[in-house]
Amino acid sequence: MTGTLEGSVRITYLLATGGNAIYDGKHGQGGRYHTYGQHSFVLDLIRVMSKAGHEVRLVVDDLQRFAFTSTFRELPAVRVTDEADPAEKTDLLLVDEASDAMLQVFPEDVPAFRIVHHAGRRSSAYLVERCARFLCMTRNALELQRKYLPAGRAVLVHQGVDLERFPAIPFKSRGERPKVLVYCRMDSGREALLTRVLENLDRRELLVYAAGDGPGFWDVSDRFGSEIILINHVPCHSIPNLLGEMDAAVSLGRGAMEAMATGVPTLCAGYGYAGPITEETIGPLMRYNLTGAYSDRDPGLVMADVRDALQSDRRSVRALAEAHLSADTFLDRVCDLYARTAD
Repeated sequence: MTGTLEGSVRITYLLATGGNAIYDGKHGQGGRYHTYGQHSFVLDLIRVMSKAGHEVRLVVDDLQRFAFTSTFRELPAVRVTDEADPAEKTDLLLVDEASDAMLQVFPEDVPAFRIVHHAGRRSSAYLVERCARFLCMTRNALELQRKYLPAGRAVLVHQGVDLERFPAIPFKSRGERPKVLVYCRMDSGREALLTRVLENLDRRELLVYAAGDGPGFWDVSDRFGSEIILINHVPCHSIPNLLGEMDAAVSLGRGAMEAMATGVPTLCAGYGYAGPITEETIGPLMRYNLTGAYSDRDPGLVMADVRDALQSDRRSVRALAEAHLSADTFLDRVCDLYARTAD
């Protein structure tokens, strides 16, 4: 085979909704388990797999706790279940955060690809032996995973968003004050930077929205709650509606990707402040998943950066997302790897 894949692939996607190692169950919403960026990734990837004509079986360990059971059931050729029937034909296994036991029920001759969300986390000895590829979504993850995986197992496959789910909004909002969304989980030390960003935004000149959950939420509420629109949680499938109302965004990771796909000029802030995401900066920032890690731009410049961003051409922002941040491109790469593995 040359790596080109023709026809539909029967894909089984494994995902833990309970003991999920990424967020350790700390983001519960009314009994449903949310993981923010990870669930956004799963939602977009399965949507593009469905649109591409592949048959997808999403196996979770607890349907009642999974946030998007009803959403996925609306998609063609997608089935959500908590029963992994190994007798059902599967061409490819995609292993997200899932227990070894979820994978062990499937025949050894079915190729399995491990999705690496956490750059430096080691997989179990069983997964290392069982999985043919480890899909690293940043160059940082690739370098870290290569330190312990067998040669050739770790591959770079940049993640992206469903550009259809996040349609381009070419016009600005019509309010008296420009709308700026600060979109970031308020934990893991990010709340300190978020506070500095909010301090330096002119909250009279701008209508500032802040969306995120975590230990820092109430501190932000106490300091800024009467001056901004503060939102504890927005479900993944509602985010496109919120972003469509914005004139600029301050975010990281998938939040930044989603904003850019909508055409919203975006500043990168998370583990550090990196300022505007542009053609010149997106490559280096993608090394650490657009998190701002190791960036040292002064957050005191955020207001000047926002003013510049408000003058940006939204079409060029969307074009940047189409070139670098497409879930369709991620899927094409996975299908190419599958074709080569199946050869």
